[in-house]
Amino acid sequence: MIFFGQTCFSGDLAETLLQGLKGKETVKCARIDNRAPSVDWNELFSNRNEDLKRLEPAVREEERLMLQAVQILDRDSAHYWASTFISEKPFHCPLKHQREWVDAIISGAERNHLPICKEIIILSASLIAMESGFRVDPLAVDPSRGEDISALLQRAELEFQQKYGTYLAIPPVNLLYEGYKQKYLPRLLECKTEGQVEKIARSIAAELKSDSKHLPNAAKTIIDRELDKLINVVKTKGSMQLNFPRAKAVMKERGEEFTDDELTDYMYTLYGGVDVGIAALKPMFVQYAARYASPGSLSWLFFVGMDYHYGPFSSRNMMEQVRIRDLSGKKLPIDGDFLRYTDKTDPDISDSLTLLAAAGALPDIPKDLIIRSFLLEKQPEYIYTDVHREIAGKHRRLYGETPFAVIGELRMGSNAVVKHGVTWKTRSYLNKLDKYLNSAPWD
Repeated sequence: MIFFGQTCFSGDLAETLLQGLKGKETVKCARIDNRAPSVDWNELFSNRNEDLKRLEPAVREEERLMLQAVQILDRDSAHYWASTFISEKPFHCPLKHQREWVDAIISGAERNHLPICKEIIILSASLIAMESGFRVDPLAVDPSRGEDISALLQRAELEFQQKYGTYLAIPPVNLLYEGYKQKYLPRLLECKTEGQVEKIARSIAAELKSDSKHLPNAAKTIIDRELDKLINVVKTKGSMQLNFPRAKAVMKERGEEFTDDELTDYMYTLYGGVDVGIAALKPMFVQYAARYASPGSLSWLFFVGMDYHYGPFSSRNMMEQVRIRDLSGKKLPIDGDFLRYTDKTDPDISDSLTLLAAAGALPDIPKDLIIRSFLLEKQPEYIYTDVHREIAGKHRRLYGETPFAVIGELRMGSNAVVKHGVTWKTRSYLNKLDKYLNSAPWD
């Protein structure tokens, strides 16, 4: 069993975890366009690396504390322990590839300077089982849903038509579009895996880049803007199905430079997919183990899994948004994002509702200092900023202690609808994770 605080849970997981919101409904609010001309965003962005360097000692201390919170094994013991469950239900790792997958997980931990421990092994194995079913190149369509790739392609085309139908009717765009369908649709229908789909998408993008030179300027502008999305039409890659912009970010933070093609190819290898996935897990794994793990409780692993799926430090940041909401009295989206973000996951300079609420709740702190701290929201360093300490301290004085993190009712968006035909909430994802984590022989 796994314990959340003093409560044992293994069935209706979400009901227990959602207590952190104290019954307050998660609210999705419309965005407003409120820019702050007095704030020099360029200067704030340039100061980000300085802030990360200044706060680095605190993060280094977390790595030391994390070692005291996990169950460390030597390599041989880790192989043996994982082999006792990884090919059983519910994991179903193919027995003939069992050793390779276990070795990939252990190597991924070593490559990311994490200890070989039960916690990273079981969490990585759970995510691999959930995301790809232990496939280096995951299936393009989940066969358990009774669909084939034609249904996925129909949904994708419908979304495309709804977005660009007007332009597709303009000659010669309409002829080009029909020509591409005749040429590439049969090939796409033959695809079984995501890697095969992505390879064809790259071919389409290369050909379209050349053909677009002969199109009207309006169509050419749209194509230029959308080419990157077409090249990366498979938005989550590899056996751990990591979001590609995030994969690029974690590799860059590790000091390794890849071209997009190189990183894509690496993520579709056995060791590469696991390595990059564990690199994305590491920041939350280290901080939550170091700062919030307690003897006999492994509930922090659910927060790490949650943040892997929905975004770095989402559960920690949602708790901060609850504090900001309480202090400001404003209705906020509890979504784990303090700032707005572009499609490429870069911060947007327009004010978010959370930023406006925080500025109102902390009148003695200049708005640019709040933004400067919020620019670290995807990093472990955020909890060591003066802004976080002020928010947490003020909330504690007024309302008492709060949990370090909370799991709210987030939804997967339109991408999930195109790929799976349905969307889902946090609850279903965490119920799956609960099943896997509780199936491991922890003792």
